[in-house]
Amino acid sequence: MYSLILVCLLVPLVHPAPQVGGGAGVTFVGDLVDTDHDVGGEVYIINDNTLAIDKFTYDGKGFGVYIHVATEGSSLADYVDNKILVPYPAGSTGQPIEDKYDGGDVLRIDLKQIGVRARDVKWLSVWCTVFDLSFGHVTF
Repeated sequence: MYSLILVCLLVPLVHPAPQVGGGAGVTFVGDLVDTDHDVGGEVYIINDNTLAIDKFTYDGKGFGVYIHVATEGSSLADYVDNKILVPYPAGSTGQPIEDKYDGGDVLRIDLKQIGVRARDVKWLSVWCTVFDLSFGHVTF
């Protein structure tokens, strides 16, 4: 009996939940790859309306940087052609990401505002609109 209780108490220490809150239904998608400007982070599906980039890093030196997703395509070129700007922070018209992030932050991405469901997202990018370039992306 005591062994079972001990195991139940130790399991969360061995498999900690992500900083984004963990819980049932949270799905790890992958790390941002092919990065520039020190962009990094772990992308999660929180629920059907919300994505999160946990441990987000960015040097803050880019211009016109926004979060984009794509729901159509089967290659990076297709995703770029079909990208949709997701206003960040939620409830705004979409402010460029200009601040430096050191990995202690979680970017919560509200998909409701663009009418997209997390299960339909195929690609997420930290996208520079000035140079038409991804500073980091993940494929779902």
